[in-house]
Amino acid sequence: MGMSFEYIREIQRKEKNSSQLSEVEQSFYKDLAAYIHQTEESCKASGNGFRELENTAKLAREVFEKREQKLVMKALRSVRTKEYDEERMTPEERVLFKALVEAIRSNRTAFDGVMLGDYKFSTPKDTLIKENGNKVVLARVRREIPVFVGSDTKEYGPYKAGDVIKLPRAEADLLSKQGLVEVM
Repeated sequence: MGMSFEYIREIQRKEKNSSQLSEVEQSFYKDLAAYIHQTEESCKASGNGFRELENTAKLAREVFEKREQKLVMKALRSVRTKEYDEERMTPEERVLFKALVEAIRSNRTAFDGVMLGDYKFSTPKDTLIKENGNKVVLARVRREIPVFVGSDTKEYGPYKAGDVIKLPRAEADLLSKQGLVEVM
């Protein structure tokens, strides 16, 4: 079915009345953007029809927000049940869903650490820093680390236990797996 106000309204009704994602074209958001653009251009040319544009935008936002809410709930269920299902998702929604699942899994892993007496929660926006275009993280050194050459061919170290240092994400992850640093 081509994109139209009626089609958007139909999707909005389906989303509102079901706990499952409704079936939409894989190009739904792209088609929606084109339809809104076309409607806006038509309104400008004719000088009327702005009410249709306003109503279309309102319906589109309702569809988006309802589908977004369903994706969040589906991600929670996916992590709990270990069943990963991308059925009825658009490509854009798959990206969001995957990121949500990864974030929830990471958060649960950190909580599992808490249950073992080890606090490992981190806030990426607080610890992920851009430096010279590269992503670096803050880490606390657990054991002495001699000078080493990273994957970027730069030298790092030496570091003493207790130091708080900045490292590229790849090096920090590697050292963390070896128990040498704790990413903050």
